Amino acid sequence: MAEYSNDDERLLAIADFFKHYKSLILTILISISVIGISSYSIKSFNDSKAESASILYSEWMNEVSSEDSNILNDIPAFDELTENFSSTGFAQLAILKKASALAGDMQLEKSKNYFNQLQELSSGFFGNNLINKMSRVSLARILIAEADYIEALNSLETLIDESDPLVHELAGDALVGQEKNELAIEQYNLAKELYDDQASINIIMMKLNNI
Repeated sequence: MAEYSNDDERLLAIADFFKHYKSLILTILISISVIGISSYSIKSFNDSKAESASILYSEWMNEVSSEDSNILNDIPAFDELTENFSSTGFAQLAILKKASALAGDMQLEKSKNYFNQLQELSSGFFGNNLINKMSRVSLARILIAEADYIEALNSLETLIDESDPLVHELAGDALVGQEKNELAIEQYNLAKELYDDQASINIIMMKLNNI
């Protein structure tokens, strides 16, 4: 470490340091300031978006629960919510509800479109794992019912390593549809081990006996 004989030398050294590295220091300070301001702005923007999405979601729920409307109807609040605030949890929950209702009404093409959209919106680093999983499982159910077994397995691919009996059961169903019985048996056995209710276990046993 450098030795200084007096305070004047110490101050001069500090001044020389700042003079020599002035541009670098200014750049760093500006960068830190920009990052701080940007982070605050992003948080404020996201908070504002979430608040607006919450209001639209409430409007939509009030509409679908009224006597002269239902979740299958085209409602402006839903369109605005899903078009302008699709990154929010409120929009994704609305899409999930809409897609599920369409599937229940056997409007399967529309339902699949929404579930596919939901997969894209809820995936990635800032995505929602739970909604993504629900959309994938729901889509797989529809695809299996339509005998589209390859796409069903594609939908379940990112979930297959999880300890979720329903995922393994659906994978087994898709594999049976492809006549890949040995692989299907493996998936059904995994599902049987993971289920903790007897009714589900009995269903798996029936499926195993039918192979």
